[in-house]
Parts: sequence; structure tokens; C-alpha cells
Amino acid sequence: MIKDDFVARRKRGRGIGGIILILIGTGLLLQRLDLNIPGWVFSWQMILIVIGLALGFKHNFRGGPWFAMMAVGGIFLAGEIMHWPYNTARFIWPVVLIAIGITALFKRHNDGYFTDARYFAKDRTSSDISADDDTINISSCFSGLEKVVTSKNFKGGYVSNVFGGTDLNLMQADINGIVTLEVTAIFGGCEIVVPANWTVKVDISTIMGGVEEKRPAALLGSIDKDKVLLLKGSCIFGGVEIKSFA
Repeated sequence: MIKDDFVARRKRGRGIGGIILILIGTGLLLQRLDLNIPGWVFSWQMILIVIGLALGFKHNFRGGPWFAMMAVGGIFLAGEIMHWPYNTARFIWPVVLIAIGITALFKRHNDGYFTDARYFAKDRTSSDISADDDTINISSCFSGLEKVVTSKNFKGGYVSNVFGGTDLNLMQADINGIVTLEVTAIFGGCEIVVPANWTVKVDISTIMGGVEEKRPAALLGSIDKDKVLLLKGSCIFGGVEIKSFA
């Protein structure tokens, strides 16, 4: 059942990626036919805006990735349409860095409130999370992080990877009921190691990315349906892997 869920998710993600490629190809074809269609309609800026808008609707406009993508696309699209008297391409990387910063600021806990400074500072290090920390809020930008959670009442949290990676080890943790972990992977990756008896459900939107269930089938026979880890979020040109060890 769990394998079927992951297979369905993977196929859905590939379908979205295929639709995007078809739309891009159709736009290029229409341009070659010399139809009276503005060039910006099929520009890379518009593609970013559309993807950001789709992510926003998917997640009720929570979090920062959708806003960052729309901001980058919107700024450069405005420069092209309004014919600003300078080359906006010079500002690509500064704007990208600002957008990444905005994404980090928009990180939220499951209850919807902004992250406080102590979590933001603590999660920049590579030290283990103590048993007293029932929630996590991890940000990895152009870097790699390793985290070990030991809480026996883990309540989830937020993991953001932008051009970076996170190895999250939950083997020493425990959960009760349904726990939600929000995962964002944009040109980055996240490896999550969970106890073999946990049920893992996935609700991650994938665009040119993927979520892989790599837990051995032999370890899935003793799954506890009362311990459910729900993975939500977005995966854009990135990857998420779920693993277990005996």
C-alpha cells in the first residue's frame, strides 16, 4: 500500500513535468509560426511565475518557495515588458539571493507562526538535536547539514533545502499519532531515515524532482498504523529519499 502511494506520487510528478515540457514546446512552436504572440508569454520568467502560482495554490500560499519564484520571475518579466533603461540580467544573482533569504524568513512551524530566532540560530549548526526538542526547523542554503533527533515525542517541523542538502536521522525518535514534517527541496535534496515500524505518507508536490521510498520491503511487515509521519511540501529540481535500517 505504501509502495503504491509512492509510485502514484512519482507518476504524478512526472506527469506535471511532462505537461510543463509540452507547454514550453508548444510555446516555442507557436513562436516559430510567426503568430502575433508577445515573446514574454513563453519566457523563462513566465514559467517561474506559473510554477510559483501553482505551488501557492497547492499549499494555500503558505511558506516561501512560491513567493520567491514569483518574485524572481515577476521582477525580470517587468524589466522586459516595461523596457527598463538597464540590463536586468546583471541583477539575477542578487535577486536570487534575496529570494532565498525571503524563503528562509517565511519558514513556519506547523501551527503557522514564524520561526523564532533561537531555532533559526540553533539549526545552522551540525550538532545533534536534544531529546527536549520536539520540533525542528532546519534551513540548508548552499550547504549540507546532518541532524539526529532523539525526542520521544517528536511533533514534526520544517526542513528547507535550497541548493543544499540535509540528512535527517529519526531512528532514535518516537511519535504518537499523525506527525507532519514539511519538506522543501529546490535544487537540493533531503534524506530522511525513519524507524522501520513507522507509517510514512507523502503529500509532496514534485516538479522535475522526485520522492523515493528506499525502505526494504522486509522491514515493512511490522508497521504501526498509529505512528504516522506525513511528509508535505515541494520538490523542484530536487529529491527526497526515505530510508530505514533494521
